[in-house]
Amino acid sequence: MDLQSLVAAHMPNRRRQRQMGAAAEDRYYRNQISLPRLRLRFLGLTAATAGLTLLLAGVIHT
Repeated sequence: MDLQSLVAAHMPNRRRQRQMGAAAEDRYYRNQISLPRLRLRFLGLTAATAGLTLLLAGVIHT
């Protein structure tokens, strides 16, 4: 363990965490484990990249 990690591990946390109710805790953990939503921009970029790759593969192959 390096010195910076050792110091960071022993620094007091000044923020006091507030108590969460059961519903808030459920929402918190549900949001933490949910899969990222695919956005239209990401799908379009993926499709364009795949198309260009197939086009280049076709040009190189012939």
